[in-house]
Amino acid sequence: MQKRRGHCLCGNIQYEVGGKPTFPHLCSCRSCQLWSGAPSVAWVEFPIDQIEWTGPGGEPALYQSSEKTQRGFCKNCGSTVCAIDEGYDKISLTMASLDEPSAIVPGKQHSYVKEAPSWWSVTIKR
Repeated sequence: MQKRRGHCLCGNIQYEVGGKPTFPHLCSCRSCQLWSGAPSVAWVEFPIDQIEWTGPGGEPALYQSSEKTQRGFCKNCGSTVCAIDEGYDKISLTMASLDEPSAIVPGKQHSYVKEAPSWWSVTIKR
């Protein structure tokens, strides 16, 4: 199975992940907007037991953003990297943190599309 790599803006947090990528999608919920500073976040999931944190910073810092969700970020540069849901066997990685962010295309799923700003329009090219 192909291994994919990714990192934060400064390179302190780096990862290598295997397994099949699943549920590539966009999310425009208010939590994702505030966390990222963007109208939407592109996510892709991988088996949580397939991620290895390889950078000098080790694992990302975690912020408990809701009852069941922790969001991972770099303490050094603040980059958004991942989300981990309690009791779930997958880790959600931001597609932009992948070394090859164009290699995985979001599906038609756009969570919380009604919370996206009225000027935000997304067209997915395949």
